[in-house]
Amino acid sequence: MSALLAMNKVEFSQSFTDSGYLRTFEAEIDCLAEDELFIRGEMRDQRFAIEHEWRLRTPSYEVIEASARQISGDLEQRLSQNYSGIRGVRIGRGFSRRVLEVLGDGSGREEHLFLAIEMARVGQQVYQFPPELEAQFQPKSADVTEVARVAWMKDRAYMADLANSCHTYRDESAELFDSREIRCGFGSELTRPRPAQRRVFWRRKRIAIQKVNGDAYHCESAMEDNIHDIRVEFEIGSDGVIGPAASRGLRLPYHGLCEDAQLRTQGLEGLQVTGDYVRQFADRVGGRTGCTHLFDLSIDCLRLFRFE
Repeated sequence: MSALLAMNKVEFSQSFTDSGYLRTFEAEIDCLAEDELFIRGEMRDQRFAIEHEWRLRTPSYEVIEASARQISGDLEQRLSQNYSGIRGVRIGRGFSRRVLEVLGDGSGREEHLFLAIEMARVGQQVYQFPPELEAQFQPKSADVTEVARVAWMKDRAYMADLANSCHTYRDESAELFDSREIRCGFGSELTRPRPAQRRVFWRRKRIAIQKVNGDAYHCESAMEDNIHDIRVEFEIGSDGVIGPAASRGLRLPYHGLCEDAQLRTQGLEGLQVTGDYVRQFADRVGGRTGCTHLFDLSIDCLRLFRFE
C-alpha cells in the first residue's frame, strides 16, 4: 500500500453521542396561490435546531420572503436575523453563494446553509402547471405507461433544467416508454395544487453515522416524501476508501425507470474519496446516467467529514 493510502485522511467533523450521530430534516409545503407556495422546514441534531420559512414564487422559483428562527442551540442569533436578506434569490446556480453572502460569518453559518439547500430542494418538488401547458400534453389512452410518458414530458417542459439531469430525465429514456411498463408514482395534487391547499408536499430526511470496525464510519442517508422513499448507505474508512455500498428505492416518481440508477451504487465500493468528492460521486451515482437524489443523499453525508 502506498504511503498516501496508509495515511489517515478522513475525520468526522461533528460530535458523537453514545448512539452515534443523527441529523434530521422535515418540511412541508402549502399552496398560497396559483403561482405561490409557502414552505416551512426544520433541521436538527444533538447541538442545534433551526427553522426556515419561505414564500416562493413559481415557476421562477424565486424566494419572495424568508425568515429563520433558532429553536435550540448556541448558534449566533444574528445569522437568523440576517437570513431574511435572501429574498429575491432564485433556486439554481449561485443560490448557495448568495445565502452565504447574506448570512455573513459566525457559528451556525454552515447549518443555516444546509437547511437553505434542503428548502430549495423541497421547493422544486411542487409544480404549478398552467392550463395551457396541461392542454399541450394529454395522454392518448388510460394505459399506465402512456400516462407516465405524458407526465414525464410535462415535467421536462415545465422545468427545462430537468432534461438530461439524471437517468430518468435524459433524452435517451424517452424510448424506454415503448419497451417496458412504467408507472407514475405521483398524482395531480403535485402539479395542480389548489390555492389554500395545505400540506401539498411533505418530506422527512435522516442522516445517521456510526463508528464501525474501529476506525471506519457507517453512513446512512434516507429520504421519504409524497413520491420518494430512498435510502443510500456506505462505509468509509479513515483512509477515505469506500467499503460496502448499497441503495434502495421503495417509492419513486417513475416505477420501472428510476430503479435503473440504483444499480450504480455498488460501483462506489473501493473508491478512494478525496476533497473532490462532489465530482467523484457525480461520476458514479449522479449525472445524466445516475440519480440526483442518490447523489444529494451521499454528498450530505460527506459534507460532515473533513478530508486531508
